[in-house]
Amino acid sequence: MSPVLNLMLIVLGTCISSAISKQFVFVNEAKTFDEAQIYCRRFHCDLASIEDAADFRLLQAAVRGITDPAAWIGLKKDWVGWRWSLSDSAFYKEGEAEYRRWKSGQLDNSGGIENCASVDNAGEFWDVSCNSSFPFICYDGNFLQRYVFVSEGKRWKDAQTFCRQKHTDLVSIRNQDENQKVSDLVPPGALVFIGLFKDDFRWSDNSSSSFRRWSAGEPGDSGACVEQSLSDKNTWADQNCDEPRPFICQDGEKMQILRLNLKSVQNVNDPVMKVSIMKQIQQKLVNLGMPKDAKLQWRVQSDGEIFHPLENDMNSQK
Repeated sequence: MSPVLNLMLIVLGTCISSAISKQFVFVNEAKTFDEAQIYCRRFHCDLASIEDAADFRLLQAAVRGITDPAAWIGLKKDWVGWRWSLSDSAFYKEGEAEYRRWKSGQLDNSGGIENCASVDNAGEFWDVSCNSSFPFICYDGNFLQRYVFVSEGKRWKDAQTFCRQKHTDLVSIRNQDENQKVSDLVPPGALVFIGLFKDDFRWSDNSSSSFRRWSAGEPGDSGACVEQSLSDKNTWADQNCDEPRPFICQDGEKMQILRLNLKSVQNVNDPVMKVSIMKQIQQKLVNLGMPKDAKLQWRVQSDGEIFHPLENDMNSQK
């Protein structure tokens, strides 16, 4: 059963940033990460989130000439789970971003360091160390040859950089048909990197961007929040969230939060259901004149869920 959506606007400000409207603002006030987040949400949209290299160039321009050593951005350690390097939501149909085919006995996180995924020639996924050296498969959205096998062994991050520079990204496997096409490229007995990785960080505005620009050796164990160095390197490091420092906000088109009342016999917090619901909301808002490139994000509650049952619904179930 599809959920019935009753959309109701409430008077709480939030932002939808489109590709043509996103701007970054440096705030030269020393605040903790939480204080900076409150400030940005009150006077702008949110702390800065970086979608891609173009966003990063905009951020660099916003802090050019700043002499402070570092500033908070909107990235914070908060268990997210396994996700694909290619984060464009339009690339995935309903449920495709959650496609997994783990080999029996895998997801064992041997040594506590297996945060990247590989695939064998049977199409089964293995969790492996991101610092291991494996061949890899790129996805290229611009040519008929969509899947490109690279025999040179690289670490996962280096493979991701290669694919993004030469093609589109490390390959995503969205369904059984693609799984077969990808596994056909894997030599017998070999493992190759794919674009699946375990992410421990979440953007303040809940965007799904996998863009990262860590300094060498980062992230480490210095803290749960992320600062951007304002030196020529412009790289990121994790730091103690309670240390005051300046910060970078982002601006976008001002909108109001949508509160949704859903009637469904299904679990609306299920990832597949959330994708379906978001697509319905997106289409409704586009029909009302919202730009097609606008990005919508769920507002995650303190317990990590999106939806909670209404009290009267809970009483009716007693």
